[in-house]
Amino acid sequence: MARKYLRWVPLVAIIWALFQLYLAAVGPLTAQLQRSIHVAFALALTFLLVRRGENAKNGLVRQLDYLFALVSIASGLYIYFEADRLVSRIQFVSELTAMDYAVCISITLLILEASRRTVGKAMTILAVFFLFYAFAGAYFPGPLAHTGISLKRMVEIMYFSLEGILGVPIGVSVDYVFYFVLFAAFLDRSGGGKLFIDLAFKMTKRSKGGPAKAAILGSGGMGTISGSAIGNVVSTGVFTIPLMKRAGYTPTFAASIEALASTGGQILPPIMGAAAFIMADTVGIPYVDVALAALIPAVLYFVSLYVMVHLEAGKKNLQASPDNTSDKAAEQTKEKLLGRLHLLLPLAILIILIFSGKTLQLSAFWSIVTIVAVSFLRKATRMSVTDILDALVDGAKQAIQVAIPCAVAGIVVGVIIHSGLGLKFSSMIVNYSFGIPLLSVLLVCLGCIILGMGMPTTSAYIMGAVLLAPSLQSLGFEPIASHLFILYLACLSMVTPPVALAAYSAASIAQCDANRTGYLAFFLCIPGFLIPLSFVFNPALVLVGDPLEIIWMTIKTLLGLIAMSGAIIGFLLVKVEMLQRVLLAATGLAMIVRGQITDIIGILLFIVLLAFLWKEKKKGERIAVESL
Repeated sequence: MARKYLRWVPLVAIIWALFQLYLAAVGPLTAQLQRSIHVAFALALTFLLVRRGENAKNGLVRQLDYLFALVSIASGLYIYFEADRLVSRIQFVSELTAMDYAVCISITLLILEASRRTVGKAMTILAVFFLFYAFAGAYFPGPLAHTGISLKRMVEIMYFSLEGILGVPIGVSVDYVFYFVLFAAFLDRSGGGKLFIDLAFKMTKRSKGGPAKAAILGSGGMGTISGSAIGNVVSTGVFTIPLMKRAGYTPTFAASIEALASTGGQILPPIMGAAAFIMADTVGIPYVDVALAALIPAVLYFVSLYVMVHLEAGKKNLQASPDNTSDKAAEQTKEKLLGRLHLLLPLAILIILIFSGKTLQLSAFWSIVTIVAVSFLRKATRMSVTDILDALVDGAKQAIQVAIPCAVAGIVVGVIIHSGLGLKFSSMIVNYSFGIPLLSVLLVCLGCIILGMGMPTTSAYIMGAVLLAPSLQSLGFEPIASHLFILYLACLSMVTPPVALAAYSAASIAQCDANRTGYLAFFLCIPGFLIPLSFVFNPALVLVGDPLEIIWMTIKTLLGLIAMSGAIIGFLLVKVEMLQRVLLAATGLAMIVRGQITDIIGILLFIVLLAFLWKEKKKGERIAVESL
């Protein structure tokens, strides 16, 4: 067993995970030191683990990967041994050494290569463009022009200050995200991950279209822990998609629902995705406030998905799956579930610690300890030393999917701040929208979708928060609503063509056309896009306002989403014709937007439509009975 963990990948992963646990248990180091070590481990593990290109198996290429990993680790050691000098020096005043230049340039190039391997070309090209923009700003036209940033200043910004690579994004990865990724890895290794899927199927077993509803509940539950849309799709989709197909849903619909449910896990409290932690740090509020603000919109999102799969089941006349299991098999399944229910205790502990005011770092740390402890309550869930080491390796491997995008985003953010592009971009949006709030919101929405193409949610949110959120706040929108709006659209970029990564991953499991899945997922996600448009104009949905206003806004938005879901699926009590679908869509919009007149019109029209459709349903049932 020991030989298995003495290989480079598991060894580096375990040391990285233990270093992070040390920080949580003993106490943090200086920000620059712990962030540089975090980046060093993330880069080293990336080069040891992720190989791309036609020559990936070539011996020389492998040797280069080992060299890149060694240089990455050396960069962290350099900051460690130079810590006293770096702490005492005056930034942008004290001279940099030749080795400082070499380390910064090397790390920047290694981050770009690691980004190409893990994040993809889109984010890497964007980072390269911003580096070019930093030096050549004087040659850009109009409002994009700036005086340019010297090499010395760029080196200071990128690696010897907390405004570039070692800025807020990587700080959030160090202080919060890594621990929750590790928590998810430990929970999965203990058997708690599959428990969500089993519970979801148990709850929806006798319901019409049950497997699709189980996919929503299970993927949502797993997603709020893993925080990764694609990771959630590939982990839960292998169970849910085949069962949805067997229940009668088309492969494209099954893949779309799985992609949407997995994507929604990133906006579902209590844990949410990595971007939510960055949002809390960016807005300057406790994470608990972010989770509470996101609660109602997240519930509305999943309710709209649940309604759509129920309506699709009605449209296709899908029935609840017959219970063919014997009493003995049912009893064994029940015992299996009951035998693992204690694995929900760590999640409960995590929620209690977070909402009691403990730091996120300590909350996650003690929850991980709780997972190991409670696993010993039953023999079937007991974690061995191998399980614990595997969980450490799994957590570190998954963490590079957050740490590398955060490091790349730090490059872009550093350039944006020091070139003044953020303020210029904000003023451009205000000017082009002529100060009209709705037009500004739509321009920001379009900008978020474009920025999110091919990017992880974390990177997409950071770009949107720096470039687009200030324009919303300048027009008087609530800061929490503005940033949550950006966060939602960053998440939904995973199901937005032409680069809908979560939808494409689900399509590969369902063995259906990726493009058709992407466009269907986008079509089914129309209610998901309307929710952020609603709460940015109706901040009561993010708990800004009095209780009665919050309740009223929630109810009318829910009714609007139900009407919109009926219009999208083409079924509400009965199959609806095109004119009725248009009326349902108009009704939904009227109730979702803010305004007393539109609310009254929407609710009255919805009641009339429901009464008409109910009458049509009864008429159809009567004709069916008479034909017998």
